[in-house]
Amino acid sequence: MPAIFAALCQEYRRQYNLEPLVKDEAEVEETGRVRATVDEKCPQCGHQGMEFYTMQLRSADEGQTVFYECPDCKHKYSTNT
Repeated sequence: MPAIFAALCQEYRRQYNLEPLVKDEAEVEETGRVRATVDEKCPQCGHQGMEFYTMQLRSADEGQTVFYECPDCKHKYSTNT
């Protein structure tokens, strides 16, 4: 990401007191936040236990989108519920 764009994004977030929807690993380690887990098997590596979070991406009368990430191989996928 070009440096000027990153600086503008940070200024906008600071000005409006916003948090980014997707945090990089350094931010997660800094805050100590941990995602919820579900007893699902990773389709890529077979690890039991996927981390997940949800977001409302479509209209309010439709279900949420669930994002999954494997803590071992970092495979990511989403489903619409």
